Amino acid sequence: MTTISTEAFRKPPLTRQLTTVAMGACGSALFLWLGVPGGGISGAMLAVTLMTVFGLAARIEGPLRTIAMVASGVTLGTAVTPATLAGIATYPGSLAIMTVGVVVTTIAGTAFLCVFAGWSRATALLATSPGAFSYIVSVAPRVKGDVPRIVVVQMFRVLILMAVLPMLVVETASLTGGVAAPQGPLPALDPLWLVGVMLVAGAAGGFLFERMKIAGGIFFGAMLVSATFHGTGLAPGRLPSELTFVGQCLIGTWTGSRFVGFDWRRLPGLLGVASASIAISIATSALFAWFASALLGLSFGGAMIAFAPGALEAMTMLAFAIGFDPLYVGVHHLARFMLLNMTMPLVVRYWLEPQINKQQP
Repeated sequence: MTTISTEAFRKPPLTRQLTTVAMGACGSALFLWLGVPGGGISGAMLAVTLMTVFGLAARIEGPLRTIAMVASGVTLGTAVTPATLAGIATYPGSLAIMTVGVVVTTIAGTAFLCVFAGWSRATALLATSPGAFSYIVSVAPRVKGDVPRIVVVQMFRVLILMAVLPMLVVETASLTGGVAAPQGPLPALDPLWLVGVMLVAGAAGGFLFERMKIAGGIFFGAMLVSATFHGTGLAPGRLPSELTFVGQCLIGTWTGSRFVGFDWRRLPGLLGVASASIAISIATSALFAWFASALLGLSFGGAMIAFAPGALEAMTMLAFAIGFDPLYVGVHHLARFMLLNMTMPLVVRYWLEPQINKQQP
């Protein structure tokens, strides 16, 4: 028995996808009205996730997913300035600390599930790995991993990160003065720049990254093109607030739609152990984020979002929504994703498979 039904992978009709987006927009508007930090994203995600519980949501695929990624990427790039580009000098040290943090976070979570929950080594490791979800699900049966448990922890972690982390980061940043001051008023981009240059060029960059098989290719390609225009001063202004709302809403909706086909009946039985495992992951990531911020003079809130164990696109958009540097956050999440995709096959081959072979008669 698995926790993702085959129905989840069938391409849903456009009308169902649009209905899902409309519900996500309602959630975004409600959370923004309530003043929830990062509400444009988390509101849409929680609204759509709730719809999946009752089987009312559809996965966001095809053109709508492309629009979501391009619009979000271009939006994020508008936050990049020559001043933020100057901060790239801190990236190597921060990336090194994050790499160690990913290793320690995975080890801590695996040890907890093995020792206190009695899970097998394979199930515990694959459940706590902060990324590479597609590979993890595909390889789990080969190493005798419990797929339902793995999927519950992996999916529940995304839900917790999106629901809790924004408020946690804002509260912590308000105590430390870590939220970036809002930029002064900038003119909106001319429609010719907006349609003829930014969105078209962003889409072209996104499709190029997608063809190169880079993680989140459309999203990051569009963001880097937009960041280049704004960081060099070529783009004279910011995107309209309406497009910014659309980008946040679509990313939140897409994130929530990933729960389509999720077997919610399994969550109550695993809620306690999954919550404890996720708390360990977040706490360990926060510790390394604090160390990076203290050593390199970074804002703790921005480092916390960058070091968060998962949700690549959503965390990058969240940084923009709250007021942190999305380029810094995006680079770290992309590096984490690449690190896990390069190392997990080696871990499976040299650590998990020998253990399984020993257990076989």
